[in-house]
Amino acid sequence: MEEKIRILKLSRSATEVSVTISALEDPVVVPEHIVHKHRLKEDIVITPSQLEMLRTESELFRCDRTAARMLAAREHSTGEIRTKLARKSFTADAIQRIIRKYKDRGVLDDARYAHRLANQLLTQRPCGRAYLVACLQRRMIDRSLAEETADVALTGKDEKELAMAALTKKWGEYRQFELEVARQKAYNYLSRRGFGYEAARAAFEQLHERRKEVPRD
Repeated sequence: MEEKIRILKLSRSATEVSVTISALEDPVVVPEHIVHKHRLKEDIVITPSQLEMLRTESELFRCDRTAARMLAAREHSTGEIRTKLARKSFTADAIQRIIRKYKDRGVLDDARYAHRLANQLLTQRPCGRAYLVACLQRRMIDRSLAEETADVALTGKDEKELAMAALTKKWGEYRQFELEVARQKAYNYLSRRGFGYEAARAAFEQLHERRKEVPRD
């Protein structure tokens, strides 16, 4: 005869209910409304299908709670949230359902997130298009959206002025070197930041002219 599945204990906190079930080693954690939905009480018998539903509800609740904490800490891309939730061993179905929930609410919005990141980066760490696209992709923004976002963010901005702003932040380090060494280091740095040769050359020449007017420390 198959052993009956019983609810052994309900332990309540302010935000959740821990349900101890005879067939499971660990309790399942669900919100209060799920307890009412399934009319759960201590010492009642539930069916295998009810047990499976409770496990699914618990998975969704915990996945939702984890995602909410992540999104409260900072904005994320869909890819970032998906990856972080997968690392915590939530099922693909639970992750997809929670992602859909937050997309529908407008909390997860890759386009908005990408534009904010791009503008922030250009302000704090000026760079060229290729570098900007790569940075957005590292935040798991789709490549096509990353490229579109970079083009919009760079509209009206002069690449030479951006290169100048980027190099200015490093000039204190490079100005101590002899001319050709300083030039090579500057070109290499600006290349890594996604700037083309002409922008790098213009930025270096402008700063070098200033160097002539300012004595070394």
